[in-house]
Amino acid sequence: MKDLYSINLRHIFRTAREEGWPFILICIYLFFEYVRPETIYPVIDIVSYVPIILGLAFLLSIINNELGNSVPNIINRLMVLYAVVVLLSSAVSFYPAQSFSRLSVFFDWFIIYFFIVQLVNNEKRFFVFLFLFLLFSFKMSQHGFISWAKIGFAFRSWGVTGAPGWFRNSGEVGIQMCIYVPLSIAFIIATRKYLTKKWLILLSLMPFTGIGTIIASSSRGALLGLGLAGIWSILRRPKVLVLGGIALALATCITISVLPQKSEQRFAASGHDRTSLHRIERWKAGIDALNHYPVLGVGFDIWDIYYPEHYTPKIKGSSLVHNIFIQCGSELGYTGLSVFVAMIFFCFLTTRKVRRLCRGHQDQFLAIMSYGFDSALVGLLASSFFVTVLYYPYFWIHCALTTCLHTAAQKKYAPLPPN
Repeated sequence: MKDLYSINLRHIFRTAREEGWPFILICIYLFFEYVRPETIYPVIDIVSYVPIILGLAFLLSIINNELGNSVPNIINRLMVLYAVVVLLSSAVSFYPAQSFSRLSVFFDWFIIYFFIVQLVNNEKRFFVFLFLFLLFSFKMSQHGFISWAKIGFAFRSWGVTGAPGWFRNSGEVGIQMCIYVPLSIAFIIATRKYLTKKWLILLSLMPFTGIGTIIASSSRGALLGLGLAGIWSILRRPKVLVLGGIALALATCITISVLPQKSEQRFAASGHDRTSLHRIERWKAGIDALNHYPVLGVGFDIWDIYYPEHYTPKIKGSSLVHNIFIQCGSELGYTGLSVFVAMIFFCFLTTRKVRRLCRGHQDQFLAIMSYGFDSALVGLLASSFFVTVLYYPYFWIHCALTTCLHTAAQKKYAPLPPN
């Protein structure tokens, strides 16, 4: 693993090749999902790449007998349970035809989740996949930082944007950065003793540009998410993450010192400005619907239809509920919300299990990354508290990576006996 930890690119490519085409294809999928090269270079926008890549990965996985591997983790069962709730909620939906027609909104992530946990099933694969995840996010963060620099680090109400698709809006870029910054810091800490100075400097640009992109996004939720992720990192395990705590403390000082005045004014107006009042009104409606239909909600993914027909908004604007928890509860009831919260809880419990598996071993890469995943989840949840992004990649990819982290630790330190 030392050649991987030192970011030996030749060894990384060789490792990916040795792991086979199904794994290579799931890495290529990640590239198309997060970078969207076909939108950057329209000349190659001739087919839908993601379905083709996943279809080939599925076919080759069957040929290579790579599906059906034992991946014992309760998150898998909760994913299945959540899928059942989605189907039941669709059946009793106020608009069942619309709910059933939109099932792919969740089931795409359901399929992708199980693809990833089946194919990223050892430490080498996990390292390569995680490195690519950080690299593709770095593409996003350096673009955001450079865009901000080009306007003299000034405030823009619309912030900066990412790749078209999931990260088109500044708030969505900000959420991804709240996941990416803690993971990149943990990655640097976990590999620093193997890195050359050049790689250490290059990797240090990841959290630096990520924090800059969060500031440039003008998203109050993303700034809050970054702050809470930093506090969690420092309080959770200061002995292991001393460098991370120092880095985040410095980042906080830098953020405060360079935060544009208009961003500070937006924070001061939180709770009283039009945007805040708009969100509060939608939250109240979502909670009201949840309490009126507590079992399975108003129906899967039909809030945009249900809201304008059952409520008269005082503040004009989007009908979306602007909160990941209320989005889940209003559409799937307390049943769906309970499963969702359980998945969050078991993500934290899974990383704790990883640390237990790694205890007493010299190689602490997986253990240190487990702390990064905890902080990333805190940042994700805090920043998505103000937007409607439940069926964006953030949470589902995070669950998949957390499960893969546990699988890698399980195979390395406590392998299950052969059947």
